[in-house]
Amino acid sequence: MAPAPSIPDDRRVLVIEGGTAEHWIDVATAEAEGYTVVDFTDDWTPFIFAEQHTPAGELLPNRYRRVLMGLANDRLDEDGAPLPAGQKNYLELYGIFPSLSVLRARFVEDGARTCHDVAGAAVIAAAETISYVSPAGMRADDARIARLRRELEDARHHAHAKTLAEFVERDPRWAPKLKLVEKRAAEKVAMTEVERRLGCEGFLHAPGRGRAKTEAVHQTGVYDDPMRLAVRQFQQKHMIYESNYLRRGTMTALGRPLLANDHASFLRALRERVVSAADIVEDGSAGGNIKNLADEYTTLAAEQLGLATVEGTVAFFHRHPATDFAHLRVAVKLPPRPSYHSAQMDLSIVIDRGDVWYDLPFDDTGAPRPQPRKKYPQLSLYMRDGHGQQIPLCRWRTTVGGWRADQAPDGYEYYRYKGSDVGPRVIRQVVAGPVWVAPESTPLRTLVKTKQVGTHPERVVNYDELGPGFMSAYGLIAGYFVTPGVNGRPDFDNGIRAHGSSEYLSMYSANGFSHGCHRLPNHLAIRLYSFILRHRQMRVVGDQATDIARQFLRDDDVFEIRIPSRGYAYVMDPPLPVNVLEGEIEGVAKEPILGYVPKPGVHYPGPPPPLEDSPEVRAGGVPGAKTEPEERP
Repeated sequence: MAPAPSIPDDRRVLVIEGGTAEHWIDVATAEAEGYTVVDFTDDWTPFIFAEQHTPAGELLPNRYRRVLMGLANDRLDEDGAPLPAGQKNYLELYGIFPSLSVLRARFVEDGARTCHDVAGAAVIAAAETISYVSPAGMRADDARIARLRRELEDARHHAHAKTLAEFVERDPRWAPKLKLVEKRAAEKVAMTEVERRLGCEGFLHAPGRGRAKTEAVHQTGVYDDPMRLAVRQFQQKHMIYESNYLRRGTMTALGRPLLANDHASFLRALRERVVSAADIVEDGSAGGNIKNLADEYTTLAAEQLGLATVEGTVAFFHRHPATDFAHLRVAVKLPPRPSYHSAQMDLSIVIDRGDVWYDLPFDDTGAPRPQPRKKYPQLSLYMRDGHGQQIPLCRWRTTVGGWRADQAPDGYEYYRYKGSDVGPRVIRQVVAGPVWVAPESTPLRTLVKTKQVGTHPERVVNYDELGPGFMSAYGLIAGYFVTPGVNGRPDFDNGIRAHGSSEYLSMYSANGFSHGCHRLPNHLAIRLYSFILRHRQMRVVGDQATDIARQFLRDDDVFEIRIPSRGYAYVMDPPLPVNVLEGEIEGVAKEPILGYVPKPGVHYPGPPPPLEDSPEVRAGGVPGAKTEPEERP
C-alpha cells in the first residue's frame, strides 16, 4: 500500500503503476497530466444523483441520494429502513451496483468458502439447464420418465441391441425419448450440485439451520419456493437476466468459481464508474464505426490498476481496507474522447416501435392468440455532426405499450389497449428518483405489499410501485415526453416516458410490453440521461416538493398514500427532440381498439363502462401542462 500521503483526502488520487506500485498525487496535477479520475468512494453516485448546486452555489439536496447510497452499501432496504443484520442488497439487476467496500467484503467472504469443485462444475455443465417441474407435478413426472425408460429397455431387448445408444442408432424414431430420459437423469444429478452450491453460497439453507421460523423448508430435489428464492438471489447477485429458473445463464454462473463471478461483478461496477468519469455513452450497441468505449475504457482502467484478474483484484483489496473507500479515488490514462464529443451536442432520440399488434390477444373461445414479433422496439440516441449526418451513439431494446389489465370505474378489471404515441415529441424535463402518481384506474392489488416488520408480516402501501425507487413504475430516472405547446399554449403531456425499469423481462422477453412507456434497464437509463444532461444546455430545478395524499380500501384495511416529492428535476432548454416511429403494424386491426374489453372467463354484471371522454388536469410535469390521467408506464 502507498505510504500515508501529506495531500488532504479531498485533493488526492491514487496512481498505480505496473499494477501494484502505488503513489498519491494531487487531483489538479492528475487532471493536468491527462489522467481521468475515477471515484472509488462508497458515496459515489451517477451524475443524476450527484450533489447539484444553484448558480449561486447553494446545495440542492436530492431526497433519494441517501437511500441510493444506503442500498449500494448494504445499509438500507428499498424503503430506506435499516437493513437487517446479515442481509445483502443484490441490486445490480435493478441498476444499483455494490459499493467497492461491499465488493471487498464479498471477495473476503467468498474467498473463504469451498463451494466450487471441478467435478461438480462438470456435472452442472453437462446438464446445461434443469427443466422446471412444479412440486405438485414431481411424482407424475417421475412416473412418466420411469415409464419411458421401461419402454426403451423393452424395445432394446426385443431388438437384441446391447445398449440403448446402439438401439437408437438402428431405430432413430426412439431418439427423442432417449434424449428426454438421459436429460432428466443428468438433471437429477445436476440438481444435487446446484443445491450444494446455493447452500454453500448462503442462499439455500439446510432445514433447521440459518433459517427463520417463518421460512419454508426446502425439499431436496424439488424446485419449490425456497429454491426459487435462492435462484432469484443468485441471479440478482450476478446480474443474470433470466426468469427465476435454472436456465443456461444461471447454470453457467453456478458452474464458475465464486471469485470468478465476484470479479465479473467488480468489473461491472468499475464500468459504471469509468463510464461516468469519462462521460461517455458509446457501448458498441449502435454498430457501425462507433466504438465500444464503455468496454475499451473499462478494460484499460482495469489493466492499469492491476484489476484485470481475480488475483490482482484480491491483492488490491488486501492492500486497501474497507475504510479506504471513504475517500479513495484513482487516476487512469484513457484515450482522447471522440472528436464529435463537445460540451453542447446536437442529440436526439428515435424510438422504433418494431412489430405492433392491435388485434385482441385472445380468440372467440378465450384461448390466447399468438402475436409473434420479429422486430422488437429499439431506442437509439443520435448525434448530428457538423455535416448534418445523424450518427447513432447507442441503440438499446426497449418496450412499447400493448394489451394490459385496467380497473374501470365499475371496480372490475378489463383489458385495455395502452399504446405508445407515434410522431415527434420533446423531452423538456428529466426527473431522477421519479414518483408515479397512480390514477384511480390502477388495480388496488398492485398498491399493497406484504413486508416483514420485526417477526410479523404486515401489509403496507407498496411504494416499490410508486417510487422513488429502483422497483418503481418509472425506475430510477425518467424523461417526460411532451408535445410542445404553440401560440402560448402549454405543452401537452400524454403520460408517455422513456424511463428506467426493474422489469427486465418486459424488455428482453418475447411477450414483454409496457403500458405505453419506453422502458430501459435502470443502469442504461442512468447512462443515457447522465450523458444527455452533461451535453445539453440545462438547469437543475431540484426537488419537486408536493403534498399528495390518497386513501383507499383494500379488503378490510384502509391504506394512505403520501407523496412529499415528485422527484429531482432537470430541465433542458432547448428540449431534446424525440421521434417515435410507427413500426410495422401486424394482424387484421390497423388501428388501436378503444375502450374496455372483458377478460375471458370473468363474469361481469353488465357491459363495460365507457372511457372518460375528457382528460384530467393534474399538477406535476411541466408546470401548467394539461395531461391525461397518468397511466402505469
